[in-house]
Amino acid sequence: MNNVEFHLQLNHNETWNMSRLHFHDHYELLLPLTTPGNIFVNDQVYPLRRGTLYLIGENTLHRTMATGFHARYVLHISRKALVELSTPQTDFTQLTQDPFRRATLDTEEMTEIIELFQALERNKNDGSFGSDIHQTVALLNLLIRVAPTLNAATAGEAIRNKDFLRVVPILDYIRDNLAEPLSLDQIAGHFYISKHYLCRIFKAATGFSVMEYIIYSRVLRARQLLQEGVSVQQAGERSGFSDNSHFIRTFGHLTGVTPGRYAKEYQSSDQILLRGNPRQ
Repeated sequence: MNNVEFHLQLNHNETWNMSRLHFHDHYELLLPLTTPGNIFVNDQVYPLRRGTLYLIGENTLHRTMATGFHARYVLHISRKALVELSTPQTDFTQLTQDPFRRATLDTEEMTEIIELFQALERNKNDGSFGSDIHQTVALLNLLIRVAPTLNAATAGEAIRNKDFLRVVPILDYIRDNLAEPLSLDQIAGHFYISKHYLCRIFKAATGFSVMEYIIYSRVLRARQLLQEGVSVQQAGERSGFSDNSHFIRTFGHLTGVTPGRYAKEYQSSDQILLRGNPRQ
């Protein structure tokens, strides 16, 4: 149970709007302390509010869209850590079964979970005798408390406002045709609307541009293909990149590693998880 992979932050922003879509190789526990706006997850928009605990899965495209002061606890934890901390009786890997869940908390539950986040924040591993164990205990206390609540939760109902309903067919079309050439002109023509109108309604509903969404979705699709053992060139082609060098540059820019290195590191870590998981 050495070097458990997790990272906790308490963030405060007077004005906050996540500048772009993103995804990551770990799970995110998000506990808003304010009610700042909405969150876009997997082609849906949900309210982002105090009194709700959110779990965002690995490789899940998301973006918070806050309009004012935003305070929140954010815990990032790896699948490897959840495996290491699990036992046959207490299996934290059940949290990894869905890409997104949110659980509504009452006032007492909210207070209790905030206190557990605070305890984890206080118990930093500073290298002193026992600090690593104190930190692991604080992390376990938090996970033991939230896991049953999140395991019983679902994504719930998404926001269905007029702006978002107009772009749902566009999101579906892009997702279903990622491997094909996609341009603003082609998408606008498919829906018999102008390119300007397409860009305007998409930005108004989601907070980001059509091409931004396409690029991130393609890189995410490529990551999934690489995880399945598909070659770098095939992963690029099957996720919609017509040029392999452009795929490698874009993938590296958005993820920080080349596709080849990502595939090698993923396969290596996956083998470690299979050897170390008592439920396999």
